[in-house]
Amino acid sequence: MWHTRGVDSSDSRSDAELLSASARGDAEDPFVELYRRHSASVLRYFVQRTGCAQTAADLTAETFAQALLSRRRFRDTGAPGRAWLFKIASRQLSRFIRTERVADKARRRTGVSALRLSPDEIERVEHMIDLEPTAMAIRAAMSRLPQTQIEAVQLRIADDLPYSEVARILGCSEGAARVRVSRGLTTLAAQLGDRT
Repeated sequence: MWHTRGVDSSDSRSDAELLSASARGDAEDPFVELYRRHSASVLRYFVQRTGCAQTAADLTAETFAQALLSRRRFRDTGAPGRAWLFKIASRQLSRFIRTERVADKARRRTGVSALRLSPDEIERVEHMIDLEPTAMAIRAAMSRLPQTQIEAVQLRIADDLPYSEVARILGCSEGAARVRVSRGLTTLAAQLGDRT
């Protein structure tokens, strides 16, 4: 079951406090609360990137399983615990994409064609997912970022350019490009997190 923030929750601890307590092995594992807070937004993250509810559910489960296994390595650096969780989610997505590319090569080698959806089927899937409210929220949140961060995020995330290319286009160092992207994404995550 996917929860939204605050459902069945009376725990006022921060994500970082929950992760630290879970790593210590507290009797009632606070990791459950972390799951309650963020499972819906992690699921939404994967649905938006894969377009497949089943894949998104699988990746969400893998993300929380990895987070549970890695919780002792979490260090409270002042960044939100949610950012740590989404870093794991991002790695899970990258792993999934690499695996899919390998599967695609195998399909081509063996002559098996990939599943192709008709326009009607695509429309039904899009209707089921209904990404428009999320797209509108992302556009609104992006418009509140400083222009330098908007450009950096668009180049790195939307255009999928490497940081070296982002830096070249923006006329700054690669480190500065990374900072702009990181700050932009952190602000977006905070703004969009308020919606869950």
